[in-house]
Amino acid sequence: MLLVFTRNATLGKVKTRLAASIGDADALSVHMALMQQTIEKVVQCDCDKVIYYSESIDPHDLFSKNGFRQEVQSGTDLGSRMKNAFTAEFSHFYTSIVIIGTDCPDIDETCISHAFKQLETKDVVLGPAHDGGYYLLGLSAMYSALFEGIAWSTSSVLTETIQLAEHLSLSISFTSEKRDIDTFEDLKSSDFGRIHFPYLLDQ
Repeated sequence: MLLVFTRNATLGKVKTRLAASIGDADALSVHMALMQQTIEKVVQCDCDKVIYYSESIDPHDLFSKNGFRQEVQSGTDLGSRMKNAFTAEFSHFYTSIVIIGTDCPDIDETCISHAFKQLETKDVVLGPAHDGGYYLLGLSAMYSALFEGIAWSTSSVLTETIQLAEHLSLSISFTSEKRDIDTFEDLKSSDFGRIHFPYLLDQ
């Protein structure tokens, strides 16, 4: 099972750190382009897929048109939202679940398939992000403690998650490090930004 977490495409509520540099309208355009690219990459994955929206289901967006089951996130922070989604999906008797967001333009079917392959022998798979977080998390079973007591949206998320997994004596594997697009510097430093938004990079 592949879980995709995303924010609803609402002006002023997406890519807020990026919007501080390029404005709400262009930040929304970046968000939409990232969603489009994510769909194009993951639709090729040979697994069940579900999209979890931040606020409400959009019955007419690109995810609905590409075979994704649609759900809404629940919880007070990112950790509880992910924990609740994993708990719900493991209740459907999946033996491995991978979660990604829509912020990483370099993620592709090969990376996700590799994560599922690793879960055949490992308890946890992590995709390190350049900013100290992770762009991918895979679990072979429900380990609720991995979502508790972490300082979310900080540069210590990956390190804290690894420490929790080691404390639980879980086996860990990693995919290659990739860059999320959260800030203007991220956009400037990415092929995604140079290809899709060259007109923004001179700001």
